[in-house]
Amino acid sequence: MEQGSLAKKISQFVEPAIESMGLTLWGVEVTSANRPAVIIYIDSKDGVSIDQCAEVSRDVGLMLEVEEIIDSAYVLEVSSPGLERKFFKPEQMSAYIGRKLDIALVFSLEGRKNFKGLLQDADEEGLTLELDDQEDPINIEWDRIKKAKLIHEFK
Repeated sequence: MEQGSLAKKISQFVEPAIESMGLTLWGVEVTSANRPAVIIYIDSKDGVSIDQCAEVSRDVGLMLEVEEIIDSAYVLEVSSPGLERKFFKPEQMSAYIGRKLDIALVFSLEGRKNFKGLLQDADEEGLTLELDDQEDPINIEWDRIKKAKLIHEFK
């Protein structure tokens, strides 16, 4: 779950400003599609409003422009992590033990790169997942994980 160096740099730069607004920086993604985008995910214990996203977009956008953190044209998006949130740091997962995750790996483990199952445990070493299609749980180290996201189940 290693963030790219630009995403990490942006995270470190904008986090104090976001926290000063009473919000938490959930994560930063930098895409390099046709139009490069910086996607900033914010959260709070009460959720996030559209107005809060707009405020962060204005303030952080100005900060990024003034400091010239990004040296080319880009689109800035500010959003809540949503119901099927991606995880950016191991410590974010502890609140989701017992919930279903979708995990994609950088390289294969037991002949597979994709796993779905219930999160049983998460610590600084990695996570334990109870798989949908196998009896024994699997342990996955953090450095193997390319992407991890919550699977929201409507009841």
